[in-house]
Amino acid sequence: MGVTYTKGTEINLLDPVDLGKQLVEVVHGAIPWLEELTEDQANHTERAGQWCAKEIIGHLVDSAVNNLARIVRLQYEDSPDLQGYDQNAWVKLQSYSERPWPEMLALWRTLNEHLGSAVRHIDKAALARRGTLAGSILTLGFLIEDYIAHMEHHLRTLKRPH
Repeated sequence: MGVTYTKGTEINLLDPVDLGKQLVEVVHGAIPWLEELTEDQANHTERAGQWCAKEIIGHLVDSAVNNLARIVRLQYEDSPDLQGYDQNAWVKLQSYSERPWPEMLALWRTLNEHLGSAVRHIDKAALARRGTLAGSILTLGFLIEDYIAHMEHHLRTLKRPH
């Protein structure tokens, strides 16, 4: 599966309502300090080949879109083969660095609020449903936990003083 961001909690200890709330809380907690970034700061990169803040948020938009599809499919398909995606190509082809910073934040916030709502409505038993991603078997519960941890990872990189 590549890089994972969490070890995962035992399925019986997970609750979809709590996971959905946690996801939205992470987003709502980050919005105030992200909104303080100026357009120049959101376009700044430390070194060539590195994503700027707009591109990191764009990557998180792409992650939301791809993971929403995975979360939905895991609820109704038996053992789906969940597709990966070329993260660098997605960021490049969507030209996130050319979008206004407030638009990027609004898009990211709205997608994740929707995703949080979708997660809150998952039947608890469905968290144990399994699929395959990049050759690794995972549960729906793990996928959601890892999605949140992945977002937190990128937000920490943005919050670091540069």
